[in-house]
Amino acid sequence: MTANAAPPATPARVDVISIQSQVVYGCVGNNAALPVLREAGYRAVAVPTVVLSNTPHYPSLYGGAVPAEWFEGLLQGLWDRGVVAQARAIVCGYLGNPAQADLLARWLPRVRQARPGLPVFIDPVLGDSNDGLYVDAGLVEQYRKLLVPLADGMTPNHFELETLAGRPLATLDEVIAARGGLIAQGPRWVVATSAAPRASAQGALLLVV
Repeated sequence: MTANAAPPATPARVDVISIQSQVVYGCVGNNAALPVLREAGYRAVAVPTVVLSNTPHYPSLYGGAVPAEWFEGLLQGLWDRGVVAQARAIVCGYLGNPAQADLLARWLPRVRQARPGLPVFIDPVLGDSNDGLYVDAGLVEQYRKLLVPLADGMTPNHFELETLAGRPLATLDEVIAARGGLIAQGPRWVVATSAAPRASAQGALLLVV
């Protein structure tokens, strides 16, 4: 090192890597997750999968998925800046297209190899009971084959659990069985939200833990 050379930069502390959607107007994805994480005292960094003007419930929508080359670079940047080496958890949410799922399915095993104890929590955002599937249909099989086995924990809603299970889930017992099927593939825990709506009391929301 020469006399005028700057000392190596010390990486800023990061607790959580949050890989989700980002909107300019609205409170979903990273817009919702980061304030909650920071309020809880965690330092989080956001990796956007899509950048949109707003949620799709408005008459106009602008923006789109982060290009695969950019997304791959954003993930690589987490290595380059030392973020992966110090993070305490990875949270994955909405993915913009199947190419992102492929890249994530290659990146997460690399993380696991370097950081065996780093937990990965995946919210398999696919759709809901009101709107049906609102992502590229190719993502369904990628979640089943590639991403479910890489998760330590998952939080599907009822529609997403049905989609991953490949069958309707009318009763609470069927939800519990489908949840067990996901756990058998790798996750240590699965929390099913808005579970068994047809078997729930009016106005009630069930969580299956």
